[in-house]
Amino acid sequence: MVQKDFLLDFDLYICERFGYRNSLHVTPTQNGCCVGVNIKPVRLYVRFWEYSKGVGGFPDWCIILVHCNFRKNQEQELQELVRFFKEHAPRYGYKYIGVEGHPQFNQMLEFQLMQSVRGQENYIFPLNRV
Repeated sequence: MVQKDFLLDFDLYICERFGYRNSLHVTPTQNGCCVGVNIKPVRLYVRFWEYSKGVGGFPDWCIILVHCNFRKNQEQELQELVRFFKEHAPRYGYKYIGVEGHPQFNQMLEFQLMQSVRGQENYIFPLNRV
């Protein structure tokens, strides 16, 4: 299961970046957890998968950006979020970051197209190369 310390680090990042504390809504799942952030300047939905079993073509130990909407500076904030994950996630065992079905995010981040599943393009990149 996702380490509590990693979620605390993520919550601290949101607090330092946007000024809101305790803004993570965590839903445990069988293969990790899903985290939602729904505050005025940012709306995020991120999956932290420890075991994917190949669903959507994502590998094990993958952070999946499902929805990322920043009120200001979308591209800059998305890159900062990825930079945060690059620095912190490997300490907790995560090896990849992916984008689920958002080609416009990939244009900003330049991840590799992994596969198209039911008309949805998924992208992935190893955290050690972001």
